[in-house]
Amino acid sequence: MTAPITLAQISDTHLLADTTALLRGTNPWQSLQAVLQQVNRDQLDGILLTGDLADQGSVVAYQHLMRAILPLKMPAYWLPGNHDQVEAMHRELQSPQLYGPQAIHLGSWLLISLNSVLPSAQFGEGYLSVSALQQLQSVLTQHPHKPTVIALHHHPVAIGIDWLDQMQVQNADALLTLLESFPQVKVVLFGHIHLDFQYQHVFSQRPSPIYFYGCPSTCLQVNPPVPTDHTHLPGFRLLSLDPNGTHRTWVQRVEYVQQ
Repeated sequence: MTAPITLAQISDTHLLADTTALLRGTNPWQSLQAVLQQVNRDQLDGILLTGDLADQGSVVAYQHLMRAILPLKMPAYWLPGNHDQVEAMHRELQSPQLYGPQAIHLGSWLLISLNSVLPSAQFGEGYLSVSALQQLQSVLTQHPHKPTVIALHHHPVAIGIDWLDQMQVQNADALLTLLESFPQVKVVLFGHIHLDFQYQHVFSQRPSPIYFYGCPSTCLQVNPPVPTDHTHLPGFRLLSLDPNGTHRTWVQRVEYVQQ
């Protein structure tokens, strides 16, 4: 039997050009380093970077990200968020280890990364273009029997926090309508919300649900409606993909002392 594929989802790193600078009292570079130290202790098959990797789209910040990720010597799959500068990402994140938004075969699974950035957004909201939805439909049609994970930055389902839900994918209904016809889609991962979230969406016209998962940030956190003792800590999500099309996932929080 083939071993599971295990990925670490790392999101909303919000790196700055100055690695000593603080963002709302937190040093994004130090907190990312602490998270990656924990990630490096796990036996993983790759890292999924779900956007807002640089707080201001700085070229130097993407260079810092390369300096942090490449020593892990594992594939890293990235996609942009509303704080990112997409052209700079494509230019700077160049390495045989790094893969931008595309469809990637991971053993028996398929990983499809989407760009949900709306360039004209006023409040950080997201949108999936007609061409992105058409390409997604084409890829899913070509691989009807491969269990599939879809990753994007913005959340396509409501979180239940008013100000966050104003910034979700604005045409989420179009995505959900499309996915209803493709039962091989098992999981949708996203960042943007800076908190642990999970939701099971049941469709009327397909036999199985889709599991939607949000991810903590590696730096600043959003308090969930019911906070716990650890929701203020940076974290990441682990996703284990079994060959039979099932999955397991959990969030790890990281304690560290800011210097």
